[in-house]
Amino acid sequence: MEESRGSLLPGAARMTFLVCEDGSEYTERFRRFLGAQFQFVRAGHFAEALSLLPGARALLLDLDFRRTPSALLVDERGAQDARAAPEVHGILILRALRARRIALPAVLFADLDDAAHAARLQSELAPLRIVPSSEGLPRIAQLLRELLSSATGSVENS
Repeated sequence: MEESRGSLLPGAARMTFLVCEDGSEYTERFRRFLGAQFQFVRAGHFAEALSLLPGARALLLDLDFRRTPSALLVDERGAQDARAAPEVHGILILRALRARRIALPAVLFADLDDAAHAARLQSELAPLRIVPSSEGLPRIAQLLRELLSSATGSVENS
């Protein structure tokens, strides 16, 4: 497990975000531009996410897992399901984690066209925020600080 180097925000030394994605684009981008403030570890599939959960304080999930081998896809309970829809696999991973009573705050990077569907997911899978995949780093950093504040009860300034 690699951790980002650099100075951390006060109180962020324990704040590690688990990034669930089928590639490494999000993790590399976050480490490069936000690594001085936060720590990021990457999980490429559900089983890996489960093994990395003990050190995580929040989840960052990509929606689309089309590059994941079908043998590593899971259903919403976390059972292997090669027929699971890879284009919404981030939601399935989060549902499987919630089914295991894992209530870490989560951010899902997804471009959902249906606002009602997004609101329903945020309600069903709370605490969850859905953020467009094209969201800029300043807004993402702010969201991560907000997660830190809600997790620690303190307010971090940028």
